Amino acid sequence: MEKQIDLNKYRHLYKFSWTWKILSYYVIFLHKLFYKNIIVEGLENIPKDGPLIFAPNHQNALMDPLAVLFTCNRQIVFMARADVFKNKFIASILHFLKIIPVFRIRDGKENLANNDITFNIAVKVLESKQNVGIFPEAKHTNKRRLLDLKKGIPRLAFLAEEKNNFELEIKIIPVGIYYSNYNKMRGVLHVRYGNPIKVSDLKNEYLNTPQKAYLTLRDRIEEELRPLMIDIRSLELYDMYESLRTFNVKNLIRKFKFGKINQLNKFKADKITIKALETYEKEYPEKMLEIKNLLDKYELLKSKYKISNQSVEKPKLSLFRMGLNTLIMLVCLPFFIYGLINNLFVYFIPQFLVKKIKDKQFHSSVKFVWAVFVIPVFYILQTLIFGIFSNNIWLTLSYFISLPLSGLLARVILEWYDTFIQDWRVLLLRKFNPNDYETIKQIHKNLELELDLIINHWNRS
Repeated sequence: MEKQIDLNKYRHLYKFSWTWKILSYYVIFLHKLFYKNIIVEGLENIPKDGPLIFAPNHQNALMDPLAVLFTCNRQIVFMARADVFKNKFIASILHFLKIIPVFRIRDGKENLANNDITFNIAVKVLESKQNVGIFPEAKHTNKRRLLDLKKGIPRLAFLAEEKNNFELEIKIIPVGIYYSNYNKMRGVLHVRYGNPIKVSDLKNEYLNTPQKAYLTLRDRIEEELRPLMIDIRSLELYDMYESLRTFNVKNLIRKFKFGKINQLNKFKADKITIKALETYEKEYPEKMLEIKNLLDKYELLKSKYKISNQSVEKPKLSLFRMGLNTLIMLVCLPFFIYGLINNLFVYFIPQFLVKKIKDKQFHSSVKFVWAVFVIPVFYILQTLIFGIFSNNIWLTLSYFISLPLSGLLARVILEWYDTFIQDWRVLLLRKFNPNDYETIKQIHKNLELELDLIINHWNRS
C-alpha cells in the first residue's frame, strides 16, 4: 500500500516544478548548442491536456529523454535502467531531472520489488495529469533499428486506468528520435511526434482478456513508432543499408521533388532507400551480395586514403578553389588557436573519459553532463586567474564572455578543417594516384546507378 511519506518524498515528480522549470532554461540552452541543428515534427499531435505517456525509441542513453523533454516543452517523469543510478551524484542529477529507476533481473532479483514503488509513483504522476516517459524497447541499441517492444507501457497504462475506472483518458505518444552522429557534438537531432494512442479504446478487451490487451497495445505502439524513425530490419546487411541510405540522398530528394536539401527531406529519402533495399533484398538476394562486395571495395579505398563521400561526390576540386579555401583557413587560424588554448581542458578531458566507456551510446551523455556541470567551473576558475593578472574588471569580463564563444567557434572551424582536409586528400589523390582516384569515382558512379535501379524497381512495384 502506498505510504504518504513516499508521496511527499517524490512530490516534485508528480507536481509541476518551478525549480525544474527555471534551471531547465540553462540546460536547454546548452542542449541547443550541443547540436548543430534540432528539427522537431508533429508537436501538433501532442494533446494540450490530460496524462500522457511518451514512448520514444532508445538509441543514445541520457540524450534520448533530453531530446523529448526539451523539444515538447513538458515536464516528463522518465523511467530508466536502474544501473545508471549506482553513483549517488549521478542518481541525484537523474532524480532532479525527473528520471526514476526501473530494475531488471540483471540488477538482482532482490531489487525487482522496487519496481512496485516506481510504478506507483508513475501512476501518481498520471493521476496528477502529468506526463511519463518510457522507452518501450527497455534498452538502447547501437543500430538504427527498433528492438522488440516490452510490456512496460501497457502494464503502466492499464494499471493506472484500471485504478481510476478508465476515466484518466491516458494517451500514448510515439516518438521517433534520429541523430546524425551519436557520439559527437554538433550533429543533427531530429525528433518526430506521432499520433496519440488512446488507452481507453482497449478497455473492453482489457477487462475480458488482460494479456491479449497488453499485446494489442504493444503492437499498436510498434506500428505507430516504426514510421517515425530510421528502422533498418536487415541485420546481415545492416552496414550496407546504413552506408547506402546516405549515399545518394541529394539526388533522391531531387528525383522525388521533395524540395530543399534539408533534414526533413533527407529523412523522407532515407525511408525510401531503406524500403527499396528491403524489397530488393527479398527478391534478389544474390544481386544484393554483389552490390555489397562493390560497396565493401569502395569503403576500403575510402578508408585507405581517409576520404569521405562528401569529398568524392564534389564534381570539381580545382587548385584555385582549394588555394582560396586555404587562405580562409589561415585567416581563421588565430581564432581557432585562441579558442583551442582556452578550451583545452573542457574539450579534451571528456574525450579521455569516454575512452574508458565501452558502450559508445553513453559517450554523448558523458560529454553533455560534463558541459552542464563541469565546464562552468573551469571557466570561472580561468577567469579568476586571468583577473588576478590583468587587474582590470572589464578586460576580465570580456575574457569570461570570450571563453564559451571562442570554444564554440573553434569547434565550428574544426568542422570546416575536417572537410577542408578531406578535399585536399581527394585533390592529391587525383594528382598522384590517378588510377585509384578513377577507380573510386567509377565505383561511386556504379553504386549510384545500382541504387537508382533498386529505387526505380521499388517505385514501380
